[in-house]
Amino acid sequence: MPLTYLQIGSWNIEHLSKVGGREESAYALTDHIEMAGIQILALQEVYDTSPPGGERRNRDLNRVCELLEEHSGEVWRYELFPNRDPDDQSQLCGVLWNDSMVQKSEPYRLAVEHRVGDVNLWDRAPHAVKFSAQYGGDTKSVVVVPLHMKSNYGGSGTAKRIRHLEAVQLASQLDAVREHFVDPSLILIGDTNVLDAHERAIEVLEESGLIDLNAPDTPTYPGYGGSPFDRAFVVAGRREFKYTRQYVLQSADMGLHDKYLSDHYMIKITVKLYVDESDPRE
Repeated sequence: MPLTYLQIGSWNIEHLSKVGGREESAYALTDHIEMAGIQILALQEVYDTSPPGGERRNRDLNRVCELLEEHSGEVWRYELFPNRDPDDQSQLCGVLWNDSMVQKSEPYRLAVEHRVGDVNLWDRAPHAVKFSAQYGGDTKSVVVVPLHMKSNYGGSGTAKRIRHLEAVQLASQLDAVREHFVDPSLILIGDTNVLDAHERAIEVLEESGLIDLNAPDTPTYPGYGGSPFDRAFVVAGRREFKYTRQYVLQSADMGLHDKYLSDHYMIKITVKLYVDESDPRE
């Protein structure tokens, strides 16, 4: 059966495979990804467990891909992106995808400035990836940019200033991303660490023509009384995003969620691949 919607998630999997860190279960991670019903997953906080200098790999994600293929008969793959410091093996961003259903391009590293004045920016260097799927004899595609912006450690005031500067750099590169992939269907998604939708970083992205799909500030991180860190942004006015909404995959028992999965909830959006002929507004 052909895809009619692309289902795209994002998940900060708290310190995945950090030496001496918490112990997530590859089986629980696999179950959660299967339950989410996604084809593409933006990743944050994944550790490179391979020897330095080699291909960036994570032992738990290796097992997750094996289990997903064993359960579904479909091939799953992942790719981790280098940080600002290419030798840094901690808290990497990346993508995981169903290779039997979507095709992935080579990643494109956004040419953001990593230092402005006295401030270091984008420790988790942003990359863009194009994913394509077949629908009705045509190829439909989206460009996904996983995000992991400055955390609130060290004080929220300083963090907000840094995130604002990160957003300015990010917004300045969106046209270059469109031109590189020859594709206007941009999705920015991930852990923004933003405390509310009125933060200046969000306003900068909205001023660049993006819609914040978590504008109501629905919590995605139960800590601090509930924080709306994880957000998806899509381009305003695009037909493929007409029905796109952000969902939060919230567990009933956060204690067990934190023990076996992460301190963040996964978020999910859908993107339609077809034109709704019954809708006169199409």
